[in-house]
Amino acid sequence: MPPEMITDIAAQIVSFIALILIVCSYFVSKKNYLLLQMLGMVGLLLSFLLKANFFATVGMVISIIRALTFFFYEKYGKRAPIILSFFFSALTVASYFIINVGIQGSAKPEDILYLISLICYAFTFRVRDRRLFLHVALIPTALGLVYTSVSFTTVFVLISYAFEFLANLVALIKFYIEENKRKGVTAEDL
Repeated sequence: MPPEMITDIAAQIVSFIALILIVCSYFVSKKNYLLLQMLGMVGLLLSFLLKANFFATVGMVISIIRALTFFFYEKYGKRAPIILSFFFSALTVASYFIINVGIQGSAKPEDILYLISLICYAFTFRVRDRRLFLHVALIPTALGLVYTSVSFTTVFVLISYAFEFLANLVALIKFYIEENKRKGVTAEDL
């Protein structure tokens, strides 16, 4: 079996495990949610690495560090300073130019989608208003979904982004249904 095929099979297996972890994270307690999400992100990172999507790999490393940093701030009852969102965004932009322009010698247009997605994520998790968060969270997830569609990642990475997008969309719809119930609005009123 050619080495490329072995690498592709390994990427598919790793991304399948990541997909399972990400899906399971939505059905566990809040305490275990972060653990499963982080393990899923590590799986996506390994899949990107095996598929030689180097910017996505580094972007995912930065995302994991950012998520853990924001988590520890919140765990101790503090809000992460806005400067951290700018710092992680600048780090992501720098990694894009170092990897694509400096090392690989060409800028991949599809990586710009992922770059914008990662920058959006850096600021999305600062939003405290639930309604606004549910709207804003759709943007980076949709961009990640488009990126995985055009960048030849594994099918399971694509499915995991599709699942995340649909989960965010369902949460938004559920929010509006619950809000309308609290206000006493029925389907006939709409």
